[in-house]
Amino acid sequence: MKRPANPADDVPHSLIPLTLAVGLVRHKAYDDRQVTNQGREGDFNMLAGFVAATVPIYEYPADRSAAARALRKCELEGGVFRNGGGELQFIDGRSTKRHLAVHATDMACVVSLLRDPEHTSQIRSRFARKRAQEIKAYSMQLREHAAKLCREAEHLRVRDTAAKVAA
Repeated sequence: MKRPANPADDVPHSLIPLTLAVGLVRHKAYDDRQVTNQGREGDFNMLAGFVAATVPIYEYPADRSAAARALRKCELEGGVFRNGGGELQFIDGRSTKRHLAVHATDMACVVSLLRDPEHTSQIRSRFARKRAQEIKAYSMQLREHAAKLCREAEHLRVRDTAAKVAA
């Protein structure tokens, strides 16, 4: 049985690769103007750091065999984004993280924060409320889905009992 679609769920189609996300942020927040004196790659690296400090970053396996998982802040600490935000390298010996992504819906928050840094708390609050509404709506969908499954199970149990009595 299919799971209900949900924009707040961590399914692969709601996540976008970090490099694509930072390119989108640069385009929307800076009209593709150079932000650093390090060129496009330097801009992407810097913006990847800002994104990682602002919204959750997810890591997914290269073969997509498992679900993406949100990285804890401590897993990001000490890392430096390289290759246009395509990888997070650590000087302390930890392995480089290469398969990073963010929620597509979080990119609007990042762009808003860059465009209007003086209203950071209001922007964060607005996006937190939006995310909470999405999660609440998804919770209601799951509840309805669970109730439907319970009804189907009860129907099957009654049918099975009737078949046993008739036999």
